[in-house]
Amino acid sequence: MRRLHPFSAVARVAGGVFQGAFFGIIAGTALTGVLGLPAWTVPLLPPVGAVLFGGFGLARYYRFTYEIEGDTLAVDSGVLARQSREIPLGRIQNVDVTQGVLNRLLGLAVVAFETAGGASTEATLNAVDEAEADRLRRLVQRYGDEAVEDTATVSAETDETLPAQSTPDADTGEELFRFTARDLLTYAVVSVRPAAPVLLLVGLPLGIDILSSVLRFNLGVVGGDGTLSLALLEAFGTPRLVALALLTLAQFLVAALAISVALTVVEYYDFRLVREDDDLRYERGLLRRYSGTIPLSKVQTVSIRENVAMRRLGLATLVVETAGYSGGSQESAQGVAIPMAPRPVVYDLARDIEPFDDLQFERAPTRARRRYAARFAIPVSAVVAVAYAVDTVLLDGGHWWLLLGLVVLVPPAAHLRWRHRGVALDDDALATRTGFWRRTTRIVPYYRVQTVFVGRSPFQRRRHLATVTADTASTSSLLGGDARAYDVDEQRAVELRDCLRERLYDDLLTRKADRGG
Repeated sequence: MRRLHPFSAVARVAGGVFQGAFFGIIAGTALTGVLGLPAWTVPLLPPVGAVLFGGFGLARYYRFTYEIEGDTLAVDSGVLARQSREIPLGRIQNVDVTQGVLNRLLGLAVVAFETAGGASTEATLNAVDEAEADRLRRLVQRYGDEAVEDTATVSAETDETLPAQSTPDADTGEELFRFTARDLLTYAVVSVRPAAPVLLLVGLPLGIDILSSVLRFNLGVVGGDGTLSLALLEAFGTPRLVALALLTLAQFLVAALAISVALTVVEYYDFRLVREDDDLRYERGLLRRYSGTIPLSKVQTVSIRENVAMRRLGLATLVVETAGYSGGSQESAQGVAIPMAPRPVVYDLARDIEPFDDLQFERAPTRARRRYAARFAIPVSAVVAVAYAVDTVLLDGGHWWLLLGLVVLVPPAAHLRWRHRGVALDDDALATRTGFWRRTTRIVPYYRVQTVFVGRSPFQRRRHLATVTADTASTSSLLGGDARAYDVDEQRAVELRDCLRERLYDDLLTRKADRGG
């Protein structure tokens, strides 16, 4: 059995010492007041806590062992409660390798093994050296999901062909894609990250002085004296208050875009995609370096994503989804084969992974647009009602009716939602499409479909519509991202369900016959 790198012991002991000393200080202060302990006992508790917690961290290091035995990854861990895990290599969906700044300087890596059906990452080795991380990754890659006849012989042969000096940066495959600096900056600008506004809002209290300066500047722009006061805002009147709100909102959006660009650059710096036999391997990251393997034999769904800006520029993102659990990875990172490339390049690689023909999408019936119009009219009515209440109670400006102009946006919004939804069937796969701001096209091979069911909400039943869902074992399905054909005709939904079941069985029988031949 192997142990983690010795630096892991140093990190565990150092963390334990810090935690124990901190706990000793808090406990000593509390117990002195509650139990009336002598004051001279307080300085003794931090060293005692540091020794106990540090010793526990060292014990955890020595009790954590791992090894690949035949076709199984065996992991033993735990000090008080011992735990032994045996993970078949054929069940491992993804092997993710992560390197923080300190680990990169020390030549170490964190290796995470993910299987299908786990609620978390199945096993994490924190940390091993780069050569060991590469050895483990390639061992899992070699086994894949093949049946191993003589596991001891194969394991020995694999160890001979993967020397300890091998590194994860060795070019052992065909490079399919690499981000240039221009590509990275373009992707950072056109792909807005939802986390950016949240981070900006959380950070506003930390930059209160900067926020005050910006607000004073905005007050001067709209005609104020630059002094923050409630009386000044009450004297502004509705037009200048609206101008102030719009200016502040514009500045907030620009700041959020800047944060989004920075996050994307840090995450996708030096992105490259390599094909190694039947696997895809990606590497990315500026401060924290990520490396992961996507087994092509375990791909469940291929998704092509395009936001509004990317569609205008003819660009798209390719996401390859396996049955592995998304072990805490960001959505944008999990299974991303190509972050951004011209649409023909993305579709060519998607067809190379899972063959499919040119997709001719069938749209929902036109009566579905009326349903979407009703759905959009509800939030618009709520906004107008809130504006009326605020204007009546607080502002008394009489301009609440200006928001009635939002009603004009309801018909085009309903049309765009209807236009960007559809379903397509070809000889090899089912494809669904949905979304206007970020349109997602999911391609599901028939043999990967687990179940097919038809759902009808009360509002759909009124218009004789239904939603057809093709469930797979992909990570997105676990999170509610199945391939769905929304608001198709009720009768057509039943036909799609029966057709998908028939093609699923035919595809499985054909593949079984091919394996038998």
